[in-house]
Amino acid sequence: MPSAFTTISQATATTGRPTLASQGASSQTPTPFAISGATACVGNGLDASADGILASVLVPSALGLLIWLLFAILRPHFRQVYALREWFPPQDTRPERLSSSFWAFLFPHVPLVPAVPTDVTDAGQSAEKDAELFPGDEQLTQRTVWTAFLIVLAFTVVALAGALPLYMVSVPCQSELGPDVFYGGASSMMHDMSLLRLLRHIDANNISTTNLFVSPSRSLVRRAFDDDSQHSRTRIIVLTVLAAVLILLPAMRKIIKEFNVLVQYRKSWLQTKCANLEMGWIGVNTAPGFVGWGEQELKDFIISNGLGTSLRGGSNNRSRSRSSGRKHEHSDEQSLTSHPEENTVIDIHSLYTIASTDKLSVLIEERDEILENLEVAETQYISSFRITTPDPSIADPLEFPQSDDARPYISRPRPLGARVKHHRLGNPALATSSSPPTAFVAPSQFYRLHNTRGVTGGRFMSSQPSFTASVDSRTPGGSRFREIERHDEVPLGTAVEYDEHGVLAPADSQQQLWVPDPRRFGPNYSVPEADEGNEPGWVDVSGEAEHGRIASENNGAPSSFRRPPKGQAFTAQRETFPFRGESEGSEATPAPPHLRLQPSQPFVRPVEGVDFDQLGAVYGSITHWRSKLKAINMAIADAQNIGYSDIAEGQGVKGWLLVGTNIRFLPGIELIEGRAKEDVQYGVLQTKRSSMDGVVFWIICATVSLLLAIGLTAVAGLALANAPEVAHYLPFLQPLWNQPPIVTGIATVFAPSIAGVIFIMLALSILSWAVKQRGTISISGSQVLLFRATFWVLTGVGAIWLIAVGALIYSIRPFDIGTNAASDVANGSIYMAVIALALVLNVAIILPGLLLLQPLRLWRVTRAQKRSITPRQRFRAIYPRSYNPTYAIGACVLALVFASTFALIFPLVAPAVMILLFLSLLAHRFLVGYVYGRTHSQTGGIVSIYLIRRLGTLAGFEPILMGLIFLSRHIWIEGGVLVGAGVFTIIGMEIYAWSKLRLPGRSALSETSRNGLKAFTASARTPEPVVSMIKSESGTSSPRPQRTRGSMASVLEMMSITLAVMPSSGANRDPVPLATETIDDLTATERAARTNPNAPPRLPPLPFAREDLSAILYAPELLALDPKIWLPNDSAGVARAEAIDLQRYHGLDVVLDVQSTRDVSTPARRSTSSE
Repeated sequence: MPSAFTTISQATATTGRPTLASQGASSQTPTPFAISGATACVGNGLDASADGILASVLVPSALGLLIWLLFAILRPHFRQVYALREWFPPQDTRPERLSSSFWAFLFPHVPLVPAVPTDVTDAGQSAEKDAELFPGDEQLTQRTVWTAFLIVLAFTVVALAGALPLYMVSVPCQSELGPDVFYGGASSMMHDMSLLRLLRHIDANNISTTNLFVSPSRSLVRRAFDDDSQHSRTRIIVLTVLAAVLILLPAMRKIIKEFNVLVQYRKSWLQTKCANLEMGWIGVNTAPGFVGWGEQELKDFIISNGLGTSLRGGSNNRSRSRSSGRKHEHSDEQSLTSHPEENTVIDIHSLYTIASTDKLSVLIEERDEILENLEVAETQYISSFRITTPDPSIADPLEFPQSDDARPYISRPRPLGARVKHHRLGNPALATSSSPPTAFVAPSQFYRLHNTRGVTGGRFMSSQPSFTASVDSRTPGGSRFREIERHDEVPLGTAVEYDEHGVLAPADSQQQLWVPDPRRFGPNYSVPEADEGNEPGWVDVSGEAEHGRIASENNGAPSSFRRPPKGQAFTAQRETFPFRGESEGSEATPAPPHLRLQPSQPFVRPVEGVDFDQLGAVYGSITHWRSKLKAINMAIADAQNIGYSDIAEGQGVKGWLLVGTNIRFLPGIELIEGRAKEDVQYGVLQTKRSSMDGVVFWIICATVSLLLAIGLTAVAGLALANAPEVAHYLPFLQPLWNQPPIVTGIATVFAPSIAGVIFIMLALSILSWAVKQRGTISISGSQVLLFRATFWVLTGVGAIWLIAVGALIYSIRPFDIGTNAASDVANGSIYMAVIALALVLNVAIILPGLLLLQPLRLWRVTRAQKRSITPRQRFRAIYPRSYNPTYAIGACVLALVFASTFALIFPLVAPAVMILLFLSLLAHRFLVGYVYGRTHSQTGGIVSIYLIRRLGTLAGFEPILMGLIFLSRHIWIEGGVLVGAGVFTIIGMEIYAWSKLRLPGRSALSETSRNGLKAFTASARTPEPVVSMIKSESGTSSPRPQRTRGSMASVLEMMSITLAVMPSSGANRDPVPLATETIDDLTATERAARTNPNAPPRLPPLPFAREDLSAILYAPELLALDPKIWLPNDSAGVARAEAIDLQRYHGLDVVLDVQSTRDVSTPARRSTSSE
């Protein structure tokens, strides 16, 4: 066996191995550890790389197993996180409840591979049937993961049963071939199980790599290898067959088959589920010609040009039937095949103007805060009472503390220090606010006053006032508080009010805000209008001798409350419960337990430790926030009225949301693939967007890719520290030669892989942030954009760049001496398979476990739930999390890239990727079936189709890489065949996908639609400043109807009067916008009250039919109703009494929390006048 230090023959030179005889004299002897690392064959010990791989297996596996065990322990105890779909979705779509056994999550009652039915004729019969016929995007992604798992499983079988024996059987290991280094380093034992072992055998034995020669008779004759007892030529041919036939063809067959299934599903989803309706947005920046147009005027223009035969709200077709809008349903079906249909028409079904709602958004947010404070106060009041027995019983204590009236009353001490401000949770439901994202606001430093000199008391002054001037003005030290009384007739601390002359005067003590007697009335009791004239007759309870002082055990000292004079009658029946207290002279002597019977029913009294002063504070808080809620409801009603009038007049318009068929042809339109109201980001629609947003996003992506490439370059350099001759050119890596193999392995394999995982995670986090900054108009668009960007960053930088830069670093010496480095670059690309294996092993068990455990969400939910006081706060704390494909399968994408590149070249990569995909599949099965809420819209499998399409691209990576490796050894035929097969696969898949996904073009439009489109385009792109000037100068507006209530009927009436728009229901309603599982606790409070983890699984349906506003795409602030107060339900009945009082005396609707079947009935609404 020739040594690497001798002169290499001419035959060896043909393989691309450089002649290094001149460098032999100056070659350095490798260090002992480097030599020992190269002398071990498989089965004869471990070297540094093997120790590093072993560490990458043991440490992450132990940590991952711990995460899985922790999840199995915590899952039954946190149903609000890990069993969300058992109580949140509608009852018909809930899965079967999972048992609390330890490993039950591995066998959930949902399919491992979601089915995609081909027959959807039964669609629309029920929600449960539709869920079976049209699986969601989460289920389609789970199916795609299953397809990827089957492909990698085939890779694993072929690699382990076919390629690995070709590398190891009868082929000497690299340590038996002798050292091939001159300046230190060593070959890895792990590469004895790769293609590198066969290539080094060919190089070391001077085996000719010429495959064919031309004979004198011009016939192609096969040349046999000289002195090749291991049949290397045959092994190369078999590898070519494995890569091109047993790997590529079955994989592409499975990919194309699954691609056709998903495309056919999307076609059925569009035609049946969506009725071929599209949803899009046109901003005023792309249609400046429509600026200043009212909604009615724009609708009439669309109808007159033949683009809205089904459009409602036009002046000529307000009574048009919905059936007329469906006469073209079968004629304009969008085909996903390559043959466009003729006579396709553009038919706009709905148009909604989005105007500025900045002020209204502030009012809605303020009302949400007021509502929360009112519910907190009501909850505190309800929790201040309990049911007790009228006589001593076993449930009561045997001894009662006696109150001493002679002892002065000392109030309960309050804690020192600043009060911790409660972090209020916003409404988590989608499409509930048009407030712009906070990312568009400048940092806080932008608004900070950096120089406050000369600013005093709100006035700009050249200098500070002198001390004498401060004394003369009675403002010593800058204070404006007076320390003496200047007006004797109005003492300090006196309540004042405006008299009939508009002058502040002392307020009449009898007209101050009265507090109802807590012994008889609740905080929401109000004097009926017939008796309001007797309000000054309220007297002080403490002044009546017959009643004496109000005292109760353990409830503190007496307190003064005013009540009506004795004998005054009320027409309303009392609905609350009195307090029970003993008179001053009574003696409480508990009877023996056997004599403590109950002659009357239990009653309600305050809990221990709650006195009347505390109840008075709660009463005042309820009154304060209740009044503010009623006032802001009126303010919001007026603002909504103004908003609808602005839409009708075309003032402050931001753009238009459209629903119709073939609206993608309209100029400047941006399609919303989710086709649901919850998919629209109304906050983004309120901001002006331009093409610079996309430019900035791609600049951020390029910067992230560059930074990730720099980080992975460092990872590759550290991973190659023990590679042959690398550390000689990177001296800072040479200390690793003198370390034990275990230390070197951890430093060159385990540590770089951990660093690579961290770098990739940081890059994906920045990409996610950049997508939010870009301001996509839809959530589905953001998710698709993020997934595509993530795929190309992981593929181009995380895999291709890592392999390429590693190969270049590995071949640094041939580049230095100027020899042919092609073979060394090929060897370096194979050498990088070890770090790819370590990357996959580090995340194979941990990431699926983290997907299940969701530690950050678990911590946030439990923390928010502990802080929650009201049912609404609890609901918002446990609101479900929607599915994010990038977060869920990002690691699978990178693993698939490595498997598609190294499955045959380094067979150990495929089993590691298979483990990752299988565990991810198990995690997806449980998460999709029981955890993720489908609160976002569905897209018909866009992400799954894109991923399957990209799998076809990845399938060509390994033939290309293996072909390039063969070409570096001058194996022309096999290398050319593999490279050609890989390139043909990539190009062919793209052409096939394009042909299956392309839609009909403008040439398929009917003549009427083409003419209407021309008129629409001309009007949209031509501004009309004259019309806008006339409208702005006239200042005239249509009369704005006033309303006093924020009920749904009044909102619909306002839309009908102002915009001629009414929601459709039943069979007349268009399928788009699509319905989702989103629950807005402000508009659907009854449904939210039933979504309780402790509620029964089956509850009676709601006893009333509520109009659904999700089909109306106006800004959510314009559709915001007066919120319903959500109170907790208690066994004492205090909450029910409060609900009756709030509805009877204040006109505020109340919903009680549902904890059992008995709680589903709500108090009946009683028609009384509101304050």
